[in-house]
Amino acid sequence: MMRIGTAIAAVCMEVFLGVCLGSAGAFADAPPCPQIKIIVPFSAGGASDLTARVVADPLGKALKKTIVIENKVGATGNIGTAVVAKSAPDGCTLGVNVAAILSYKYIFSDLGYDPDKDLVPIGGVGKSPSLILTSASSPLKNLKDLVALSKEKGGLSYATAGLGLSPHLAVVELARVSGAKFDSVFYRGAPDFMGDLMTGRVTFGSTAAANSMPLVREGKLKALAVMQAERSPLAPDVPSSAEQGLSALDGSSHFMLFAPANTPKDTITTLSTELKKIVGDGATRARLHELGFDASPIDAQEALAVVRKLGQDLEPIVKALDLKSK
Repeated sequence: MMRIGTAIAAVCMEVFLGVCLGSAGAFADAPPCPQIKIIVPFSAGGASDLTARVVADPLGKALKKTIVIENKVGATGNIGTAVVAKSAPDGCTLGVNVAAILSYKYIFSDLGYDPDKDLVPIGGVGKSPSLILTSASSPLKNLKDLVALSKEKGGLSYATAGLGLSPHLAVVELARVSGAKFDSVFYRGAPDFMGDLMTGRVTFGSTAAANSMPLVREGKLKALAVMQAERSPLAPDVPSSAEQGLSALDGSSHFMLFAPANTPKDTITTLSTELKKIVGDGATRARLHELGFDASPIDAQEALAVVRKLGQDLEPIVKALDLKSK
């Protein structure tokens, strides 16, 4: 009986240790801190902020960590992004940014970081198309009206969240192909110019659908176009720029989570795996769609490929537009 009892006890201990070690091992490569910080380099309530808040809670639960979000605004997102780039490479400080981040080096002479060398993508969260918006009371009905008014008045002011962001690039390219003159008014983030847009203080604005769809649905803003080749399922009633005969740069913003370069590969893999599961979940997809995003459940390697490809595609365009920050 003693031998049987001892054997049973030994087996139970092995099972117990196996469960415990297996449970610990599942997140052995998670960031070595009780709290993970996600830096959002734009205003609270904007598209970048929304993507962070959608994934923060489920990611924290999956990793058994507390996740806090901190908005560090300024310089077209470069202030907050520099904080992430210069943080310890341990996965405890992450940041939200867009896949077009590599194009910034062709615009800003001093970013405070090197987007090629100082950051690494963890994975995708969501992609949101760019909308051209005006006040609900505006007589403008489409892009041709907008271009015609610009030529009649010798130029129009428009609101956008920052130099070199995809919604800004889309308008600059639209001006080039149409012969219109548009003067940029840069704001710290899209939420900061919605009031001016609704009151007509600026003639129109360009921003991600995620920043504006609730106001469009409520009839407080009018969408003249979605800046891409085809209509978006996120705004099916809004005609595309190509549909209106004005082919322009695709203004979509692809939001991703980034970590400092040299973060251990195993930590990146753990973060990437959990993020992809969360973004691919049906409830998360539905929430992102409601907010104005197409879910983007891609892992670190897939995200890196997207970033590099977009950087290559945008390089000649950005250089040709000559958008160097003064």
